[in-house]
Amino acid sequence: MGHFEDRVETDIEETIEDSSEDIEFGDGNGSGKKSFRINIHMILIAAIVIVLGISAYELMKWNRGETISLDPNEDTSMFDIEVLDELIPMAPEDYAGHTFDDETTVLLLGNGDLAMSREDEAGLDKLIADKAGVTVYNAAFPYPTLATRNLAMIEQNYPDDIYSLSYLADAICTGDFSEIDRVTNTYHQDGNFTQTAAKVLKSVDYDNLDVIVIMYDASDYFQARAIENPKDDEERCTIVGSLNYSIRRIKQAYPYVRIIVSSVYYTEGKDAEGKVYDPDQLDVGNGTLSNYFYNELNTCTELSVSFLDNFYGTINQNNYKDYIDLESGADYIRLTEAGRDALATRIAYAIGKYPQDK
Repeated sequence: MGHFEDRVETDIEETIEDSSEDIEFGDGNGSGKKSFRINIHMILIAAIVIVLGISAYELMKWNRGETISLDPNEDTSMFDIEVLDELIPMAPEDYAGHTFDDETTVLLLGNGDLAMSREDEAGLDKLIADKAGVTVYNAAFPYPTLATRNLAMIEQNYPDDIYSLSYLADAICTGDFSEIDRVTNTYHQDGNFTQTAAKVLKSVDYDNLDVIVIMYDASDYFQARAIENPKDDEERCTIVGSLNYSIRRIKQAYPYVRIIVSSVYYTEGKDAEGKVYDPDQLDVGNGTLSNYFYNELNTCTELSVSFLDNFYGTINQNNYKDYIDLESGADYIRLTEAGRDALATRIAYAIGKYPQDK
């Protein structure tokens, strides 16, 4: 064993000797006056210590963070939202054999400010016509919702169900407006806005119509209309059912008419005590306002019709106080002039995105 231990000790000494070298300083003629040995292990240890030191410094610097100066007046809205437009062209087979004239005509169906601003010089319908360069027929009624209140028409309970989208679609597709006329003359003899909308609806030449824009505000949410019935995807008293029922029938009767659903837009809510709440957080019975929005979007995607996102892209939580007239005291969601202009600009954009061949 002694011989073996001596041999190991000799090997270690040789290894250490091999891992070091002499660096000599002399006069250049081979006679060095000073020499010293540098150990490679010591160099490696020093390098590791330096690397660790630098890493520790950078980590401390990263943890400490960096002071960022923000300009409070800078417009950063472009980074705050993602617009969920689904604007799609019509399939050529939809208008195969149809002859378009030189005039683009647009029918507006909806409620609220679209109906109530029709007599204003800067009404929403006039702004859309101006910005899009089209002829507009405004058949929006003041107070109906996208979905009906009742599963079937119960006149003595709520006659205005006749102005909801699915009943308008029935009249448009059959050409029979008699029930709308009867309800209007019975219950709205002095209702100028309702009377006018009923007359406009009948006056449209549907054989030469180019676009239908469907635009209902947040009334469905505030009146707690149901969102959908999984067992019946065409149930009139749900927003999904109303869209499915109406759009399918319009597409069948007038396949060459481009349909654009202009989505619900954001506004604040007020409870019975007048306390303001965020409808995107509060479920009043059938979901939050964004649930209504996303179900509209998904339905339009499945139906292959264009969808314009107003909830994030036009009037949203960041800007609604500039676009909604919160002090008007109106019994509908009233837009400001700026709100109408913003909405009209977006709708005009959607109308002009994929114009049919003329």
